[in-house]
Amino acid sequence: MLKSLARSDARMLRDFFSQAAYGPELILRDPVLRDLKVRRAGPVPRLFESEREPSTANLLLAWFYLGEPAGREAVERLIPPEILALLLETGMLIHSGGEWAPTIMLTPQDRFLFASDNATRWQSHASDVVIWPNPTSQLQDRFTIRRPAGAALDLGAGCGIQAILAAQHCRDVAATDLNPRAQEFTRFNAWLNGVENVECLTGDTFAPVENRRFDLILANLPFFVTPSCDRLYCENRMNLDGYCRRTVQDAAMHLNEGGWAQMTLEWVEVRDQAWQERLQEWVSGIGCDVLVLHSYMRPAYAYARERIEQGPAGVADAETLARWLDHYAQSGVERIHGGVMALRRRSASNWFRIEEMPPGASQAFGDSVLSLFACTDFMRSSAADSDLLAAHLRLAPEARLEEQSQMAGGRWERTGLTLRLTSGLMGSIRIDRLVADLLVRLNGRQSFADVIASFAPSVPADRRTVLSDCLAVARRLIERRFLVPG
Repeated sequence: MLKSLARSDARMLRDFFSQAAYGPELILRDPVLRDLKVRRAGPVPRLFESEREPSTANLLLAWFYLGEPAGREAVERLIPPEILALLLETGMLIHSGGEWAPTIMLTPQDRFLFASDNATRWQSHASDVVIWPNPTSQLQDRFTIRRPAGAALDLGAGCGIQAILAAQHCRDVAATDLNPRAQEFTRFNAWLNGVENVECLTGDTFAPVENRRFDLILANLPFFVTPSCDRLYCENRMNLDGYCRRTVQDAAMHLNEGGWAQMTLEWVEVRDQAWQERLQEWVSGIGCDVLVLHSYMRPAYAYARERIEQGPAGVADAETLARWLDHYAQSGVERIHGGVMALRRRSASNWFRIEEMPPGASQAFGDSVLSLFACTDFMRSSAADSDLLAAHLRLAPEARLEEQSQMAGGRWERTGLTLRLTSGLMGSIRIDRLVADLLVRLNGRQSFADVIASFAPSVPADRRTVLSDCLAVARRLIERRFLVPG
């Protein structure tokens, strides 16, 4: 059991880990440590650590990242007595047989530390294991809209990463999980990181907050499409993608007007139905605008093999694989898709939009999500030419123009122009010089009609053609976030 102590004790531990440089950079600089398979494989051989220079940072890595014990000589030389006492009193370490061994994994992310179960417990096949921040939770973090809000909910909190990050910009945060051990880790991590506005609750999905409404709901769901429900952190009791569907619909009912729900999820593609149609059925009539960013697709066989190999056994044996494939075949499942979904509660005529997730979405893109919603709202409300002509448009601040050239005849010749979004959800589009000249004039201070009037004399075409082409270009660029309403 992890034990939260006084605030001053948490501050002392944070300062110690910070001074020891136990942070993301320590892990990212080493390709072996960057590989999450290291964590799943259990303790790394002693040879790996013995080749390192003895230091406090490396001892902390051995304990809290690689799960290795340490002997008396290293501990007495590198860990101050008062810190060692705190690590033992909180339950982060145990002392047995002349060695100090970790009971947890401690993952640094941004300026925070997140305690979770270590690889040893994960390998034990325990159903209530609480895992470390993984690629899916990191995706949820990057996806989240980071703007001030009132009440927030972290649904399926696990070790509490989303709750603690949301607590930085939300007034108060409720963190719920079906796994009672998740509450223990979330509460401990809130204490360790000096976060005091997180409430921890245990129960199934929305049951602990049945009559409450929120301005922001974050849900890294146990969305695996499996024939079992043995692992609480990634599997659920409902058939196929039924749990994701139910959660999406329930989330809409727990949002305040103007509130947001953002979740990672998977869904199936069944025989004789397009997966886009399936998702649209999920959100029909829920009173929300919906954006889906589709990230990946796996044929049933490839999906089953991948998910089984991600489990503690690490091997997709023939019997287990056959059982999974029979499950899919009986339900007509041909493919499994994944991505993220954003809901915005709005009492109006709602819209539904699907986009492909751009490759390499490794930066925070919550602002891009807001921009996609704003641009979609604008296009729906400004369908008429007159509305678009009256609008004040500007180039997205993250847009950059790149010029491509090639060598020909002993000199460089320009071959094209590319307009590129350089942050968040990045993207690019080829344009010509006339469009580039038009974009220079769009600063949000003039109506689009006035911009076209000043631009038209420089174009070798009649004014009606210029007007028609400018409207078409603007619509295409707004749709893709290169232009935004001023």
